[in-house]
Amino acid sequence: MERVDTSPQKLSPMPSMLLRSLLTLQRSDESAAESETLLKEYSIPAPTAKHLSRYQQSFGGFVSDVPLAMLYCIAQRAHLSQMLDDSFPWPAPGLVHVSNKIERHQVISAQVPFQLVSKVKVPKRGPDVSPRRLRPQFVVEFWQNNEKVATCSSVYQVMSGQNTGSTKKSTPPIKAFEPEAGWENLSHWQLGSGMGRRYARISGDFNPIHLHPLVSRWFGFEKPIIHGMYMMARAQAELEQRQQKPVTYIDVTFKRPVILPARVQLWASEQDDKTKYEVRSADHSSLKLEGSVRFD
Repeated sequence: MERVDTSPQKLSPMPSMLLRSLLTLQRSDESAAESETLLKEYSIPAPTAKHLSRYQQSFGGFVSDVPLAMLYCIAQRAHLSQMLDDSFPWPAPGLVHVSNKIERHQVISAQVPFQLVSKVKVPKRGPDVSPRRLRPQFVVEFWQNNEKVATCSSVYQVMSGQNTGSTKKSTPPIKAFEPEAGWENLSHWQLGSGMGRRYARISGDFNPIHLHPLVSRWFGFEKPIIHGMYMMARAQAELEQRQQKPVTYIDVTFKRPVILPARVQLWASEQDDKTKYEVRSADHSSLKLEGSVRFD
């Protein structure tokens, strides 16, 4: 079933929507329902030159005029807006970002406003549905001058309760890391305890799990965790600078959280028509993010 609300709306600022998202904690996901698709349309101005410059400088510069990673900052506002709608069944704070794909179809102008077509594929739910299958998919199409210029597809996992990160599991012994042939260690990133706050200021993502230990503990983490999209954006910037070409396609999966402060490593391997990359812990034993990019 598809529920459509196609009257274009202006997107609210992220901080105000995050405050409103606390009201969704009252929602219950116990009722049974078939899968459905929710559709909305939004309008949003082009990023200001100042905002675009700040974003670029935060990652040491991109080759792309409008980095694909920055488009997620816009798509996320559409995600949250739809999560706040009464038609969405789960609490917005109870969703964990699992994976993301962004593809550029046409050259993106930094001066032209965006029209967004935002769809949420809400999975079937009920007492007989495995919690692991509760993964809504958000697909946001970016349009400029009646042309589709990019598509962002994001998958989230619905978490059924708090303190999910503190569940104790038996930990297998750590094996020595042996990179496969063709993989190269490009750089290491030193992420300070305030990195989540700094990224929040340029992305608009002030989710408290990234900002303050009191809230991150509610989700089972002793300290704040860095945004997965920060790591995706930083990898895009470094890979673009290395190739001196703009990235036109990104596909990432977030494997494990990075608890701040942290030191992580960026690995990459050129394979056929794409470059695969990984973000690993300082000792290389823990895979935090894996993905691939294609260039113009």
